[in-house]
Amino acid sequence: MLLVTLFTIGHTISLLLAHYNIVAIRGDYVEFLIPITILVTALYNIFNARRSKLSTSNLMFYLVTLFFGLIHGFGFARYYNMMKTDDSVAPLLEFALGVELAQIVIVLITLLISFLAVRILRFNNRDWLLIMSSIVIGMTIPMLVDTWPF
Repeated sequence: MLLVTLFTIGHTISLLLAHYNIVAIRGDYVEFLIPITILVTALYNIFNARRSKLSTSNLMFYLVTLFFGLIHGFGFARYYNMMKTDDSVAPLLEFALGVELAQIVIVLITLLISFLAVRILRFNNRDWLLIMSSIVIGMTIPMLVDTWPF
């Protein structure tokens, strides 16, 4: 739950930074970095699948999660800036809450599917993690090719 919270904090910070024009990042770089963060996470899962429990206790893991949230938040900020009609904070907060609500729904659905796969279908936790991470990598590679900014 802490990782989801840190990711959310990253979203919120980058939405605010973009809203107030404190930080501006080229959209093509952001659109390329988003699948990079997904790929790095899936690769981390694959290379650490042998461990009985993934290590989430070190500070670097938390900082990377926060940084990945910042990147994804700048992606959302691009779309928000296309839709915004004024510079008031209320629509930004509504947008941010909608994004975070959608994130919670996605996390809950993912946890439910994982629970069903591991408990009902009797997949081994390690095998399930490897399968899902491999599928994510397979879906991410075309996104990287499509968003290549160089």
